[in-house]
Amino acid sequence: MTRLVPRRDDLVDAAFLSTLFVVALLGFHGTYSDWGFLLVGSAGLLLGVLSGHVASVLRRPMIAVAVMTVAVFFLLGGAVAMRGSGGVPTPATIAGLAGLGVHGWKQLLTTLPPVDGAGPLLVIPYILGLLCGSGGFTLARRVSMSAAPACAPLAVLVAVILLGTGEATGLLGAAFAAVGTGWIAIRSARRRTGARVSGVRVTRAVTAVVLTGVAAGLALLVSPLLPGTGSTNRLVLRNYVEPPFEIGAYASPLVGYRKHTKDANQLWDQTLFTVEGLPEGGRVRIATLDGYDGRVWGATNGPSGAKDPLQRNNFQRIGVRIPIAGTGAETDVTVRIEAAYATADELSAWLPTAGQAREITFDGERKADHTESLRYNLATASGIVTDRLKEGDTYRLRTVIPALGVPDDAQPFGRPPVSTGELAFVRSKVAKWTGGATTLAERLKAAAAYLRDNGAYTDGGPGETEYLPGHGAARLTAFFNAKRPAGNDEQYAAAYALVANEIGMPARVVLGAVPASGGAVRGENVQAWVEIHLADGTWAVIPNTEYMPDRSKKPDNQPPQEIENTDAAVVPPPNTVKMPSSLVDASRTDGNGTSLPPPPPPCGLICDAGELLADVGTVVLPIGALIGLVVGAKSVRRHRRRTRGSTPTRFATGWRELVDLARDLGWKVPRGLTRRQEATTLRQRFDLSGLAEAADVHVFGPGTPDQAAVDAYWEAVRQARSTMRASVPWWRRWLAAVDVRTFLPARAR
Repeated sequence: MTRLVPRRDDLVDAAFLSTLFVVALLGFHGTYSDWGFLLVGSAGLLLGVLSGHVASVLRRPMIAVAVMTVAVFFLLGGAVAMRGSGGVPTPATIAGLAGLGVHGWKQLLTTLPPVDGAGPLLVIPYILGLLCGSGGFTLARRVSMSAAPACAPLAVLVAVILLGTGEATGLLGAAFAAVGTGWIAIRSARRRTGARVSGVRVTRAVTAVVLTGVAAGLALLVSPLLPGTGSTNRLVLRNYVEPPFEIGAYASPLVGYRKHTKDANQLWDQTLFTVEGLPEGGRVRIATLDGYDGRVWGATNGPSGAKDPLQRNNFQRIGVRIPIAGTGAETDVTVRIEAAYATADELSAWLPTAGQAREITFDGERKADHTESLRYNLATASGIVTDRLKEGDTYRLRTVIPALGVPDDAQPFGRPPVSTGELAFVRSKVAKWTGGATTLAERLKAAAAYLRDNGAYTDGGPGETEYLPGHGAARLTAFFNAKRPAGNDEQYAAAYALVANEIGMPARVVLGAVPASGGAVRGENVQAWVEIHLADGTWAVIPNTEYMPDRSKKPDNQPPQEIENTDAAVVPPPNTVKMPSSLVDASRTDGNGTSLPPPPPPCGLICDAGELLADVGTVVLPIGALIGLVVGAKSVRRHRRRTRGSTPTRFATGWRELVDLARDLGWKVPRGLTRRQEATTLRQRFDLSGLAEAADVHVFGPGTPDQAAVDAYWEAVRQARSTMRASVPWWRRWLAAVDVRTFLPARAR
């Protein structure tokens, strides 16, 4: 027990290691919402240092340090890092730790910072602390190279930078360099002068620390003034990792727009959700549709290449706060989902929002599930709940409502994301609809005025059934080429967004609603509008009233197939696929009405159990493989000793097998002794003198022993091994099985 008391050098190394780790971990200050990560990481560091210290005192091999670290991770991880687990290492807690240990870094990189400072992703700093503590302290105790243990906190610093947010941490780097230099200097002086470090050596170490700190501080001040440094981006992995989310699995809700119309008699008078706290006239966004493939306007999740996370177009997990760049009035909005919205398959996955959300907080029994399954797209200000919304679900938004309106000198933000090169029917009409307008803003207004003044409104009701729903190429060809364009929000918004992209203004379609008085949103309140991307980075709303005719303007009594004289080359062939009617579930059709195969049934508990086993297996199997490798190597060595070489040699190796086992079990057997001297050393626990004498007789005696004598001797060795193993506790037998020191050369041992 006295050996476990740390010496002064142990405490000094532990103090420097802890300081460097804390400095490195402070780089996570922008990644987590509070400072809980620092407490969890420090606890992991303490446990790792204790593991490394115990293994060093007991002179256990490096594999034992690794095994102890893994055991501490699973046994105490629930209490330290998973606060909702109760601290007891239950199977669920162990499975959760295994899953987070393998996939936690991906969740951290695909979650919009800051992440919850009290959530499960605290496992990341816990792992870093454990590895740094056990690895760094073990290197400090076992490796004479002065700088070797500093590699552990340096690796943590690199990991924090790669997993962090890209915020500048020059001050932390300067502090790390200063403290690390001091530690290396003290270890170097200790190695040259022995265990005690003189005052002169300490003074020199302190001088080195001060000089390093001053140099780092000057570099921090001067570096922004150097050429090229201002435009250099830090390498952080979240800029290169695409969130593992497949947006194509969710149908575009615009396809089912006709279900909200009066003639469909489905959702027109049904309450979809209620909104509280939204300013009068405010808009609720259901889905932002920023891509068109010739069949349907839908949401995209492709890599945008933008370094600014606010411009990165992908759905990702969000933390407790959402960074936004817009300005406007901030308000708190509460949304409650009703049955009609929850039962509409094309809607229930989409999260109704308002403005640009800063925070999204769910309430109720399904709070944790919704929080985990929420994916939010900053570029489109829209969210998806993968486990789908249910009746009664309530959530709160802290949001910023931007000002509406399009400036007279509107300029585009880059190139349009939607290519209209294959949509010749759009290009053939833009010149006519924009008239003699010259500037981009004037052409947008002219095209909107043409549609509003010359178009007709129809939901395909009685007497107008020839006007089909949908906004694929075939439906929009008829819309563009008709003498009088006819349709509802679906066709007008889809067409005007394509016109805007053709003109050169990036545009997208938004399906949303303007709540009625009292905050209720029924099907009749749902509408589609267009948003354009301005040069300042904001998206301006163009209400549907700008480009849609009044609902009282009905189409002429002529079929829409009668189109103006136009170049037949620009008219695609008619769509032979029956378009979906208003009674067809939009989630079961694509943009042209083609029925999609039903989704595969969930596999339930079998898949859940399989995923659990896979997560646990990714951690357990490598450890088991390593243990099996060591045990198998010893078994092969024992077999070779028994069967290879001359018969006298096999007597000698039989005795060597006993000595190696004794060392694995923790007994000290000095090197350079004879067999009988080694037997005398072990006599306090075992009487192996007979086997030692038998080996000497057959190795040095006259004649050559036969195979029967060899077999009898090895049988006695087997029985002696069993007796030796049975005399120690079970945990000692396990450590002996994975001890690899007997494979090392004598000098290394």
